[in-house]
Order: sequence, then structure tokens, then C-alpha cells
Amino acid sequence: MSVTNISNPNKNLLWAISAGRCQYRGCNKALYFDILTKRNYNQAYIAHIVSDSPNGPRGDIENSPKLADDISNLMLLCDSHHRFIDEKGAAEHPRELLLEMKKEHEERITLTSNIGVDMSSHIVIYRANVGENSPQIDYTSASKYLLPQHYPAKEDAIYLGLFNSPGRDKDSYFWKSEENSLIKNFQDLLLPKLRMNEIKHISLFAFAPMPLLVKLGTLLNDINNITIHQPTREPVGWNLSDENLDLKVKFDNTEKKSSCVALNISLSARIVESRIRKIVNDDCDIFTITIDNPNNDFLKTKSQLSQFRIIMRQVFEEITTIYGNNTYLNIFPAMPVATAIELGRVWMPKADLPLRIYDQNSANDGFSLAIEIK
Repeated sequence: MSVTNISNPNKNLLWAISAGRCQYRGCNKALYFDILTKRNYNQAYIAHIVSDSPNGPRGDIENSPKLADDISNLMLLCDSHHRFIDEKGAAEHPRELLLEMKKEHEERITLTSNIGVDMSSHIVIYRANVGENSPQIDYTSASKYLLPQHYPAKEDAIYLGLFNSPGRDKDSYFWKSEENSLIKNFQDLLLPKLRMNEIKHISLFAFAPMPLLVKLGTLLNDINNITIHQPTREPVGWNLSDENLDLKVKFDNTEKKSSCVALNISLSARIVESRIRKIVNDDCDIFTITIDNPNNDFLKTKSQLSQFRIIMRQVFEEITTIYGNNTYLNIFPAMPVATAIELGRVWMPKADLPLRIYDQNSANDGFSLAIEIK
């Protein structure tokens, strides 16, 4: 129990720098209203990190009186965490740990508050099953990846995929069902808001088989104010780095020998030509986009993704110049999520060849046609 009357200036300052929320790590509970009744009232407790009594939790003879009314020693807490750190959990909460919690919370509030009023962004999420895996990305997990460039415009996301779909990408009905759902949700949930200029910026989080990501890209092709978030393994997250790195892509073209043309995109894995030949004619012309060491984590930065857009646009133009637009371009993709979406975005329906996008699935003995885009 505190024996010190905290000064009003420090009370006000603590409320300000904590944004009126519990500073215990992982809590963040708003302490200025009741979640059930929605009525405003003060349910906050001001806790001492170093007790204001030498005999209290984390107290000592020298620091207790000195820090009794020091803002650096005060935390705003909910009732549960106030009792926990001072009673049953006192031994588990040394001074250093509580100082870390206070610092983390106040830095987050400062970062959020510094964002300009014009930096709101609508979170758009697209999920479809990949093999036996169901992507778990949702509004809560996505929203933390917007800062510091943007903040969520709404307290929920716009979801474009089927909810709890039982379909798997090995099933024959999967592609048409998922494609139709994607188109309908885009037209019903996103397109009207874009036409009414209700959305200034989109933060896109997508995880789905490559053909569906390309299709998503074609739907978004004329939306310029969009950030595509790429899932990353090291570090685990959804943000590409701001570092300026070059994308060293090799484009192997070929002479026209046939009216059939295919594009081998070997970025996240290497696709050997024999696997493509099982699908297309033996005399089909095959172009290749690749890097020296195809792997899942080659895409590191936003600058590389921007360079990929330019390269992909040049590839489409070169192939269209050679083959016209009266035949299909057969695409065999092994590429990161963000690049598949960008491929669809830079494709121009009136200028480029229509697309046939193939999906690799061992359950179907290799590549099979998934989606046609005309």
C-alpha cells in the first residue's frame, strides 16, 4: 500500500505518456472506461516500481524515499496487475523487468502518436489454403506491421477470401470456387469503397497459392497507393526492409520457334524445364526469369520488389512484341507472395497476352492448370 501522495502534475503526466492504458506487458487495457457498460470512469492504479516504503515490494532505504514521486518510478496499471506485481507475483517482478515494461509501453505510445493524420491505411487480408495449411493472419496480427509509416484506418480488416474453406489446392473444384469468391468479395467489399474514394491507402496481407495471388494482383492493378506486405522468415514478420538492395535477376529469352510460349519463374525454387515440358508442347518456347540461388528468402527489401515490377513489365512487353496477343502465356511460378501479386498488377489486360497460371502440387503429380486470366 502506497504511503505517498503522488503530485497532480505527475499523475497527469503518467496518464499522458501511458495513453490511459495498463502498462503491464501484454495487457494494454484501457483504464478510462468500462468495456461492458461503455461508461467512462477511472479504474487505473498508480504503482511504484520501487516501493515508496523500504519494506514494500522492491523497496530499499536509499531509493524508496527518493523515487516516491518520481515519474520514472511510476506505472499506470489495471487492478489485476497492480495487485499481482505487489503481492503474489512480487518476487517475479524485479525492478529491471518493470522498467522494461514501462519503457516499451511508452515508446509504443510515442511512436503511434507521432504518425500524421493523413497516414491511415485500410488493412486488406486475403487467405486461401496452401496444401494442408490454413493461413492464420488476421487484423490483430497484421495491424502491428503498419507502424511507423501508417496506422489502421478501421478497427477491423477487409477480408477477401472464403471463411474456413474446406477446399484444398489438390482438389479440382478448389480453383474455381476460390477465384469466384475472391472476385465477388473484391467487387462487394473493396471496389465500392475505392470508387467512392473512401480508401486512401491499402496495406495488403496475403497468403495463398501463387495462381490466386496473381489473380488478386490483376484485380488491384490500377490501385497505386498500396503496400504489399511480404511474409518473412528472418526476422519473422510481414515487412520488407527499407535497405536499398539490387535485385539481380537473369532473364533468359529464346528465339520464336512456335506459337506456344511459356514463362518459367524460378525465384523461390528452381523449376527444371522437363517439368514444364510435361504440360506444354515439346516445341513450346520457354522464357526464364531466375536468380543465381533461388530460395524462399531472397526477397529482402522494398527496393527489390519495386525492381521486380519494372523487370516483369519489360518481360511482358518483350513477349507480347514477339508473339502478339492471340495466344496464351503459360506461367509456371515459384516466387514469393509479394512478387506474385505484383506480377498480376503489372499485367495489362488490353495489351498483354492472356495468362494461364499453373500450380505445382505433388498430390497431382506436378504442375496442373489452375487459373486462366483473359
